[in-house]
Amino acid sequence: MRYYRLDPIDDAAAAQGRWSLDAKRRWGLPGTECPRCHSSPLAIALNYPSVDLSKLHEEREYRKARVAPWDEYVQLRDRILPLLPPGAVVQPGIGMGPLAGRVRGRPSPVAMDSSWNLFAQPEGVERLLVAGLGGIKSVTTEIKAARDVPPLLEMELQVGGDYVPECRPAPAGEPCPVCGVQRRRRPAVGAEWLDSSAMHGLDVFRFTWNPAMTVASERFVAVLRDLGDTGIRVTEVAVRWPAEAGSSP
Repeated sequence: MRYYRLDPIDDAAAAQGRWSLDAKRRWGLPGTECPRCHSSPLAIALNYPSVDLSKLHEEREYRKARVAPWDEYVQLRDRILPLLPPGAVVQPGIGMGPLAGRVRGRPSPVAMDSSWNLFAQPEGVERLLVAGLGGIKSVTTEIKAARDVPPLLEMELQVGGDYVPECRPAPAGEPCPVCGVQRRRRPAVGAEWLDSSAMHGLDVFRFTWNPAMTVASERFVAVLRDLGDTGIRVTEVAVRWPAEAGSSP
């Protein structure tokens, strides 16, 4: 199986240039700084649109983007853990709930406005499901569009995939005992091979080591190509079985 990176085409002549999105997510975890190691990671691509915080008594505390003290962040984080989908990666700044706003123009049946935001209209979702693809989960949005434009759904992508062992960033010291952040260093290997045994049946996902990178299988890409001009750039990534990582490309 071949795999590809998906990105919006930044070209006014492409389909991507014919639509735009102005929307905001309803809830999110605040940013913070670890009091021990002083790391302050902030997720920009980890969004869970299916998560509903409306029944939480503290729901309003998740509405405003801000930086919170560590102890407050931990309390807010722990309250929402039972509501997250299985396998969710939790970091400061994750977004939750549906996008609300307005789309201008006419998106294609499957579309992107950034390397980590994947959308689909009902036609696109149906085409992906009929193809039997893994990792397809569409979530209703509160995005308004012109009357003749189909509804825009957001794809909630799992985090998955891995490098072959030789290409994985290596730990540099012990993880922080407070926040768990693990410093890592890039390996000396010149290439970056993805481990084809670590895809776990997903045909589209956020890459483990870089959640802002959307990866799709050749089966997903085949549906994209059948849809015509989607405004999505498809770039093949190097994939090998672990045993092949030491061999020449």
